[in-house]
Amino acid sequence: MNITRYDPWRTMEDWRQEIDRAFHPLLQRDDDTSRVVGGEWAPAVDIKEEDTRYVIRADIPGVKPEDIEVTMENGVLTIRGERKFEETEERENFKRIERSHGVFYRRFSLPDNTNADAVEATGKDGVIEVIIPKTEGKQPKRIEVTH
Repeated sequence: MNITRYDPWRTMEDWRQEIDRAFHPLLQRDDDTSRVVGGEWAPAVDIKEEDTRYVIRADIPGVKPEDIEVTMENGVLTIRGERKFEETEERENFKRIERSHGVFYRRFSLPDNTNADAVEATGKDGVIEVIIPKTEGKQPKRIEVTH
C-alpha cells in the first residue's frame, strides 16, 4: 500500500493549468506582448517584414478609408476608427447579429529601424494597408554575456 500526501492546492493548480491550456489559443494568438487592442471591437491584422519595409494589413470592412486614422508617434503605430451601426434596418426580424460596430483601435510597437516620416496607408475593398519603410544602418547591438 502506498501512502500519498494530500495537497489541496495541487488540485487547484491542475485545474488552473487546464483552463489556461483550453483558453490560451483564444486569448493569446501570438507572442507579441506589445500588441494593444482597444475600443469595442478589434480588426484582424497581418504584419509582414520584408527586406526594406514592414507591411501591416488590417481587415476593416464597412468603414471608408477616409474615416480611418493612422498615426505614428514614438515608435508606436495606431490604427483607429469607427464602424457605424446601420440604423435603417429593422432589428426585430433578425435571428442573429454578429457583425461588430463601434469604435476600434489597434496599436503596435515598431522596431527602432523604422522611418516614421515615410509611412504610407491605403485602403481598398475593406483592407487597410500600412507601409512602414526601414531605415538604413540601425541594427540591434549584440551584447556578449561573459562569466
